This record gives sequence, structure tokens and C-alpha cells, in this order.
Amino acid sequence: MKLSLNIVTGEKVELTSWKSPSNPSVGTFSFSVVQRINIVEVFIWNETRPFWRSGPWSGGVFRGIPTMSTYFDGFKGGDDGVGNANIYYTVPTDTEFVVYILNSQGRFEQTWWDDEKKGMEVTWTSRKSDCDVYGMCGPFASCNSQRSPICSCLKGFEPRNKEEWSRQNWTSGCVRRTRLKCERVKDQNTSIDTKEDGFLKLQMIKVPDFEEGLPVSPDICKSQCLDNCSCIA
Repeated sequence: MKLSLNIVTGEKVELTSWKSPSNPSVGTFSFSVVQRINIVEVFIWNETRPFWRSGPWSGGVFRGIPTMSTYFDGFKGGDDGVGNANIYYTVPTDTEFVVYILNSQGRFEQTWWDDEKKGMEVTWTSRKSDCDVYGMCGPFASCNSQRSPICSCLKGFEPRNKEEWSRQNWTSGCVRRTRLKCERVKDQNTSIDTKEDGFLKLQMIKVPDFEEGLPVSPDICKSQCLDNCSCIA
């Protein structure tokens, strides 16, 4: 099956869930291709709300799925150059029987035929923990399923609503402790702090939604961001 999005018309081919395991009418979840600023990825939607995202498609893997090179083989697609963004799957070998489904709980699952058990076995699922849910920790926070609590603010940030945060409601996310230099310079009521902003390298983190990819070196990317007051990277 080919999932597709026409950039001009907005027409799309998507996968939809059943309402329940025993009710095949259309459920609340859908799985579709999204393209923003020439970056293709796939989303699971709960009606109109984003529920899960794959991260950017690199042409071979989705960068937000760290185990993709291990569990996935046969995905292809991207921008076809004539206004369509496509993602499709081809069976790598004739000896494998693999089925991908979107279940009624909003999980995209890879199922594989186990000849010994004579049944389909789930070998991968899009939701392994609460950290896989879109926006679980809110803006400027990171999620780690092996930590308790699972959400924490990025370095230099603090909870926007500390009372909610203490109740483990993280949706409001985090805010900067210190404003960016662009904001400090614009404020004429305070003395200008000329200290340059810096960058912190984050590892094992899914690239945020609405990211912008630039074909430049990290140093040039940093300088371009520092010169652009709308850049909040």
C-alpha cells in the first residue's frame, strides 16, 4: 500500500483504524504522510490531534525511529518531484510474510508470520511507552521512559506551571530561565546584556516537530540561527 499526500491539492491516501478489535467500522485513528518545509514524515492522528510522529524521512529510514534499521527493511518513498509525497512498503524477500496494521488503540504495528506458532506475532510497535505519545512533556522538555518522572525540562529551562508539573501533568512544558539575546536587546527598559547565546548538543532525542533542515555545516547553522531572532533552536 502506498501512503501519499498531494502537496498542491491536499488529497491523501491514509490508513485508518478499526473502531475496536471486533468492529471493523472506521475508528478514531489514522496514519498519513505529512510534508513540512520539504521534510517528509508520517503521523498517527487521533481524529484531528497528532498522536505519534516518525521523525523526518531520510530516504532510507525515519530518523525518529532508532530501531528502524534493525526491524524495518523495504520502506521507500519521499518527495517524487511532481507534487506528491509518498511512503510505501515492498516485501524484501518471498520467504517473509509481514503485515503492517494500525490497531484500534492507535498503535502502528509490524506483524510477522510465525510458522511454528501458526499465527501473526507483533515484532514492532510505534508505542512502547508514554514517551512515544506526541507532546507528552510539552514544549522544551524531554521524555525518558527509563526515568521517574519521565519528563524533565531541557537545560536552561524550568516548568511553565510548577503546580501542574508536580502533579505529573507536563503538557504546558517548560520556559527559558533567561531570555534570548535578541529579546534582551529589544527590551529598552533593561540594561543590554551582550552575552552571546549558546547551544547544547542533545543526543537520543527525536528532532522536534516543525523543524527546518538546512544543507549546511553545524557552525554555519549556529551562526544563521544566532542572526535570526525568530530561531528558537
